[in-house]
Amino acid sequence: MMKKMFMIYLAVHMLLGIVPVREAAAAAIEFTDAINRQLSETAGRAGGAGGTKLLKQYDTFKAERKETMDWDDKIAALHYANEAKASEVRRRISDLDKDKIRQLEEQLSAAKRKYQPLFDSYTALNKQVAAAKKLKDKTLSKMLQTQANSMKLLVNIGRQDIKRKQAALTAAKKERTGKAAKVRSVLSGIDPYKSKIKSDKSAISTPNKLLNTEWKNFKAAVKSQDPSRTSDTLGRMLTLSGQILAKKQSIFQHEQRIETIIRQANAHIK
Repeated sequence: MMKKMFMIYLAVHMLLGIVPVREAAAAAIEFTDAINRQLSETAGRAGGAGGTKLLKQYDTFKAERKETMDWDDKIAALHYANEAKASEVRRRISDLDKDKIRQLEEQLSAAKRKYQPLFDSYTALNKQVAAAKKLKDKTLSKMLQTQANSMKLLVNIGRQDIKRKQAALTAAKKERTGKAAKVRSVLSGIDPYKSKIKSDKSAISTPNKLLNTEWKNFKAAVKSQDPSRTSDTLGRMLTLSGQILAKKQSIFQHEQRIETIIRQANAHIK
């Protein structure tokens, strides 16, 4: 299931141009049998150390292209995993202490329902006391006041109970808000690394374009069996390939740092 989701995710993002799993530019570089044969002939023509150097340059370049594609795969896999984990952490933020707060809310509501009849009776009794005083009926007024005084203790107990439950609920909500703020603060540490990844991807664009141009020059040089020109183009391609690899490694390191931040944020929820 996860593999299927992974493939759908990558397909969508490739269409949107968000996560180039394998650089489109890489498709232009193909190590065909024809090129391999032409290189062997060019190396043979160069002879000795020159021929050996050509073959070594070419093999190194091929290895670096494979390494580049391997980095693309690792970056895409880690990026997908990070996005999924970060999304899960954000979902869990909304669920922070949900059961605890719901229980406290239920306890508060239950207490209000429990004591409301008592409060209503107390209010009604005090109105009767006031009415008796207006009628100047001292006997009735005294009797009602005595009842009200006796009920007042129970009313105060009820009010204190509700007050405690309200305070517990308020404290729990405040604590949840603090926890959520802490987790979001930790997650915000991802943003600088996303900016760095964007910058690294942008920096790869130029050497990729130059590499395609040099590959065309290389194919022309090897086709004409020009050892010197072939070696020069291979040298420039290796330089560009090295720059691309360095950026790929940098992107992966940024994704690793993002992975660590997500793990730290998740730890605050447990």
